[in-house]
Amino acid sequence: MDTKKKTRSQDPRRERSGSGAGSAASGRKADAAKHRRQQRNTPTDRGRQQTSRRPEQPVRQPREAENSARRRQPEAMRRPEAAAASDAPEMVFRMDGREERKQRENRDPAAAKRAAMRKRSAQRTEERKKQAQRRSKAPKVIYTQPRPFQAGRLLMQFAIILAVVLAITMGLSVFFKVKQVMVYGSNAYSAQTVKEASGIEVGEKLMSFGRIRASGKIKAALPYVDTVRIGIKLPDTVNIYITEHDVLYAVQSQNGTWWLMTSGGYVVEQTDAGTATSYTKVLGVELDNPVPGEEARAYELTAAQTGATDAAEAPTVPDETVPVTVTANDRLNAALDILVSLELNDLVGAAASVDVTSISNIELWYGNQYQVRLGDRDNIDYKITAMKQSIAQLSDYQTGILDVSFTTWPDQPGYTPFE
Repeated sequence: MDTKKKTRSQDPRRERSGSGAGSAASGRKADAAKHRRQQRNTPTDRGRQQTSRRPEQPVRQPREAENSARRRQPEAMRRPEAAAASDAPEMVFRMDGREERKQRENRDPAAAKRAAMRKRSAQRTEERKKQAQRRSKAPKVIYTQPRPFQAGRLLMQFAIILAVVLAITMGLSVFFKVKQVMVYGSNAYSAQTVKEASGIEVGEKLMSFGRIRASGKIKAALPYVDTVRIGIKLPDTVNIYITEHDVLYAVQSQNGTWWLMTSGGYVVEQTDAGTATSYTKVLGVELDNPVPGEEARAYELTAAQTGATDAAEAPTVPDETVPVTVTANDRLNAALDILVSLELNDLVGAAASVDVTSISNIELWYGNQYQVRLGDRDNIDYKITAMKQSIAQLSDYQTGILDVSFTTWPDQPGYTPFE
């Protein structure tokens, strides 16, 4: 040991200046060692190829310095360095807030319960906000204290309204007066006749001439008038609208004169026998002192005058002064029912006559072709409708007796041609 130490501490120049054999051997050994070190440090061709294939390795620092540097770096920077150091691809795992909450809740049931409570509380809060928004959109009601009743104020308002109404009425009555009267819808009478019948005069107050009174005067004076309607047009015009009776029927009075009558039973005017032939005649009943514009009244005949043979119509005592069981007004009402039914079935003017001499055997002549037997006055509308349908099925050249009384043939009308 001592020899080696002394040899290492000696100066190489002294070794070279020593003995020849010893210094030469030690020199060769030193040269061989130096040569080996150079071969280890100098790469060969194969070594150079392997070295070129490898990536350059960073200069490694001492372990303690490297560890301290890593501790000073943030966590996000440590992972890429570790991946690069291990020569592996970088794998970065990130987790959103929802996943983290789920993991925490799975690890801690109490935390999961608190999270559920917070969620329900947030839902309730959101629902309350929505309800508040809906209430804010609704119209608000403002409640005020009721005011005490003030009679003086109410009377004052009523007086003001009354004064305004009176002022308007007085203004209309004073400043607006009748200057012209217009008549519409009158065919049987002239416009001047209607004006005179109304009693409305030029210069009369427009608001107070009396419409109801004028309408009554027109209907009483003009029998052809059915309805009257009166209106005003500011500033000075009165308009009279009239509808007249379209359909009239001829009926005889007790003194043999002919009168025109409506299906409603109102007398229109007197006419002659020739004009009466152009209207549907009502036979078997007579009018009692008819007056134009008034309702018709039937003249009561005795059994001998009517020539009634039915048991229901014959007098109980053989005396001409005893009235029959069926009155004249019953016959007149039966005739008016038949006339109304003809109008409803659009057979106006088709019937030449209606005979109610025997109220249990009423007859009707349809033009000159068919003698229609209606029987009693029951179901008149149905019988007139059956008559219309039966005549529509017959030919124009046929004539005969049409029985719609439903007594001989209960289920259908019967037809018997004339011989």
